[in-house]
Amino acid sequence: MRTILLSVALLGCTTLQVFAAPFVPVRDPQTVAFSPSGTVVATGCSGMSDGSFPPRPHPDVRKCAVVAIWDVGTGKRLARMEMFGDLTQLAFSPDGTLLAAARLFATPDGVPMHEVRLWDATSGRVVKVLDRCHAFEFSADGEKLAVVSRSKCVIYDRNDWSKEHQIKPLGGCVSVAFPLDGTSLIGVCRETQKEGPDQYLIRKCEIATGKLVQTSQPLTQPFFRVAIAPDTVHLATGHDGGNVLIWDLVNLTPQTRLQTGVKGIAHPFFSPDGKYLAAGCQDNGDVVIWKLPSGEEAGRFTFEKGTFRTYLTRGADDTFRPEKDPARFSFNPDSSAFMVGSYGGIIRQIEGGRELMRFGD
Repeated sequence: MRTILLSVALLGCTTLQVFAAPFVPVRDPQTVAFSPSGTVVATGCSGMSDGSFPPRPHPDVRKCAVVAIWDVGTGKRLARMEMFGDLTQLAFSPDGTLLAAARLFATPDGVPMHEVRLWDATSGRVVKVLDRCHAFEFSADGEKLAVVSRSKCVIYDRNDWSKEHQIKPLGGCVSVAFPLDGTSLIGVCRETQKEGPDQYLIRKCEIATGKLVQTSQPLTQPFFRVAIAPDTVHLATGHDGGNVLIWDLVNLTPQTRLQTGVKGIAHPFFSPDGKYLAAGCQDNGDVVIWKLPSGEEAGRFTFEKGTFRTYLTRGADDTFRPEKDPARFSFNPDSSAFMVGSYGGIIRQIEGGRELMRFGD
């Protein structure tokens, strides 16, 4: 903590010690999210635990994980919540009342303690904690929340948190996504092989019955998320080497490949109006935006400080690293700008690339 010494000479007063708030350098968020109104954003910075059991956030504000809510117009921080672990997802509910985060964490002896946590987006009060869960997704109408644990995929009713459906084919999958119509659920699944590398594939399940209706061809190159286009006709996946695959959502076949020209994992994200597909580079934060459906490049944006660090311990040869592809890129609701988790979180305008706001204490 910084100590500021003020010498006061009035009326024979002695030196007064004033303790200022701790200086916290701006940290690069691993996750970002716009509220549905676009007037508020959230950022999530991964961080350490205190090393105890049960673990708690690290007491040093420079080292613990932090989820913060910000006013877009003023840049003022509205709420701050401390956590620990690698944050991989951050999202507001469609009505803007809740903020949810997914984190990955394991104790030093390897006990997984992943978690999905939901807060009141106004007060920062904890509303729900789903232990041993590592991924989530709100339905477009906001009535459902899909959550994935090591062995299950469950859809909750958001009004009373009752379990509506269990989608067995997506149990233990890496991540999930709802198409806009809300009748199905898409999951990225990892299948371990006795010999050879793991395989990654996409599964689509019907929510009403929980049945598997479509499966993609398996790929040996890891990928961890899908982005679903607003037209519910296509989805996109991001891969190492700056590659983005666009898939047909109906039969789950790849149709087109786009390349960012930047090494590292590409993280695709669609604009809400469906006019753009963008991909952020997880190595340096750079973003490439393409026009749809032509695939013509609409803009290329670079960021001087776009790296981030992870905390989960992995084996040197372990290729399964979903914490390396967090959701740290997002379009704003009117599709005129986007946000990147660099320099505390930056919003830039698509037309002209002007910086609109930068967040951080």
